[in-house]
Amino acid sequence: MRQFFQKLASVSLVLAMSTSAFGNEATKHSEHSEHSESLSPHIHGKAELQIVLEDNQLSVELNSPAMNLLGFEHGIRNAKDQLVIETVRARLENPNDLFFFNYGGCVLEQQSADFSDLLITHKNVQANHEHHENHKQDNNSHNDIKATYLYHCDKPNSLHSAVIRLLAIFPNITSLQVQWIFHNRQGVTTLSHEHNEINFR
Repeated sequence: MRQFFQKLASVSLVLAMSTSAFGNEATKHSEHSEHSESLSPHIHGKAELQIVLEDNQLSVELNSPAMNLLGFEHGIRNAKDQLVIETVRARLENPNDLFFFNYGGCVLEQQSADFSDLLITHKNVQANHEHHENHKQDNNSHNDIKATYLYHCDKPNSLHSAVIRLLAIFPNITSLQVQWIFHNRQGVTTLSHEHNEINFR
């Protein structure tokens, strides 16, 4: 799986280069993302989804500012923050509510959700010998959440479209840039609350 998602990362780079011709947000704000692994800068309300089909394997990767999913981006400060994170984690771990792939016979095999940027308690920040500076950084941090999904598709050639319900589940996402590659075809589209379907043909 590691090797497959490494390929996904390289594919994402190619797609990012192609989308720059359309003057996307990553180009406009490249000074903020020069050293970032994300394809575009950290902008609240915006998120990215990469979908790659290779043979019978379908991979999906979501990258989003934590604010879009949680309503905050600081480390865990109290039990309420912890509950919000666990609630969002449970939603991300139920991809049947997030994605619907038409006619491909795709079955989920693996999934993961990375909240590592947020798994630091407020007490731990204060306990640091540089707690004043770290506390300031914690309050103004820009943390992201990444979720990955790997499917096996019995009929990959029949997979022609998908409905993405992420924006309905997480309404703070107002714009979702989707980059996809299916064998020798690739494309980029932007989904919104009014438009949540992708055609891969």
